Amino acid sequence: MPVQPPFLFLNEASVSSNGANGKYKITGQEFFLQGHFKDNPIMPASIMLGGASASWAVLYLLEGEPVEPGKVISPSTIFFTGCEGVRAHRVCRPGDTLTLSVKQKRMKMPLATFEGAIRVGQEKAVIAEEITLTFGYADAALLPVGRDQ
Repeated sequence: MPVQPPFLFLNEASVSSNGANGKYKITGQEFFLQGHFKDNPIMPASIMLGGASASWAVLYLLEGEPVEPGKVISPSTIFFTGCEGVRAHRVCRPGDTLTLSVKQKRMKMPLATFEGAIRVGQEKAVIAEEITLTFGYADAALLPVGRDQ
């Protein structure tokens, strides 16, 4: 994953043919909770969406079905470009376990669009009708030995 701590919101993950799912437990030690809000730590919805959900979409791009047979996506070329239809439904606090899912909607070089949802138990926390990433392919000459091209 190109994203690393403190922005890697991933405790467990699985990738299927059309999306990625996983969990992240808010520990209370996250750096952004120090100021959001004083004596009332709440995980910002913007971090749940742009940090957590977008990371799951990145995971799918790297580990899911190839966008184009014979081509490998370069982790250094994946960037968040935007989202549409975002709704925050629930406050998330330390101790909550977020269940995250992204499902592929459209993929055509250089854009990949997903729908995303974050839940705590059965409650909706954040949903996004569309999360869009841009990506590029790895140069075959730079691929590690043993990696399919």
